[in-house]
Amino acid sequence: MTAEATQGTVTRRWLKLDTGVLRHFDAALGDAGVIVETGTAAILRDLAQRRGLSGAVRAVAVALRQPAHDLVAGNVTRKRLRVPAVFGWRGVRGIYGWTKAVQARLLEVRLTAQLTDDPDLAALIYNGSNFPESVLAQVATDLGRTKLIVEGGFFPDSIQIDPRGVNAANSVPRDPAFYLDTAEDFAAAGLPALTKTRVVKAGGAAEVVLPNNYIFLAFQVPSDMQVTRHSPWITDMAAFYAEVQAAADRNPGLTFVIKEHPSFPLSVQGTQPSHPRVIFANGNVTRDLIEGAAGVVTLNSTVGLEAVFLERPAIILGDACYDIPGLVRRARDRAELDAALADLPGAIPDPVLRRQVLGWLWNRYLVHGSYASPPQDLAVVLECQLRLLETPGPRVAGAQTGTV
Repeated sequence: MTAEATQGTVTRRWLKLDTGVLRHFDAALGDAGVIVETGTAAILRDLAQRRGLSGAVRAVAVALRQPAHDLVAGNVTRKRLRVPAVFGWRGVRGIYGWTKAVQARLLEVRLTAQLTDDPDLAALIYNGSNFPESVLAQVATDLGRTKLIVEGGFFPDSIQIDPRGVNAANSVPRDPAFYLDTAEDFAAAGLPALTKTRVVKAGGAAEVVLPNNYIFLAFQVPSDMQVTRHSPWITDMAAFYAEVQAAADRNPGLTFVIKEHPSFPLSVQGTQPSHPRVIFANGNVTRDLIEGAAGVVTLNSTVGLEAVFLERPAIILGDACYDIPGLVRRARDRAELDAALADLPGAIPDPVLRRQVLGWLWNRYLVHGSYASPPQDLAVVLECQLRLLETPGPRVAGAQTGTV
């Protein structure tokens, strides 16, 4: 955000949880922050102070009788996908899910009590898809409270802070007219100098020699909300791998190069018979893979936006905030994917639109900083984000709205 945008007066306080990712936000918020401890003992102490011992006991009874399974579904899915040897067992998942659901209901009662007692509090939420942040998101929505959702940005040292949601659910305008039908140069203040640097996947994969002509496919973390909530066609990386092999069979002139997400501990390699034109390059640098590719295919990863940044054709299979006609090509089934692969020059981002979109994201939408080093005037920045995104511009019909 520009220096002018961060000037203003703090007029509200923000309730946030004590979860680790946003711990550095506490100091940056100062007196504008109200921090809630999420441990069970702390929840019960607070309820006893607010509603008396009988109120705390009633909350426990409600939690045991009506566990909030819907608010911990993301946690259960995450465990099943990341640790299948343990959480692949239904009984283990059941015990884990029930325990978390009881904790979630208790937290829901506690947050409802505090927000009811203090109707001026707004909610600052990390991602909002998993417990305990999912509870704060739900309570704030139920009570009609002002809220902002926080997630990592698309470029280094940047953060998404958005009242609607993050990633595919955010407030980024999807109509190219918003960027093109204006005399304003959104990139006048500059563009980000670098895209994200991704580490090599665990396991010490060696760099492979790449063919002269290939399609690069960026795999994602299957337990991430980008896949579980915003990818209606490809449900996980095993399904993605199967679709890549099928695409190779249908397009005999193309070679496909896959890089799996470095932070996910498991691999799909070996789960299907190898294909002569499907290559894994887990040890290669992502930026090099993008720059050398004839085209880039992803569900909705920021790799797609990196492809735009590097002026490469990008094809997205899921829902993404950068799904803007003229910027990337959308493919929602096999026929659309084949059509996009047959016309890669048609997927090259329009240069004017590219500059405007990247400029708006970098100079207007994204907050410059990081989880570890947020803006020191964070409370002012939050007010500015609310004002900026109240009416950010037109969105195409059918674009994702609402919060995560």
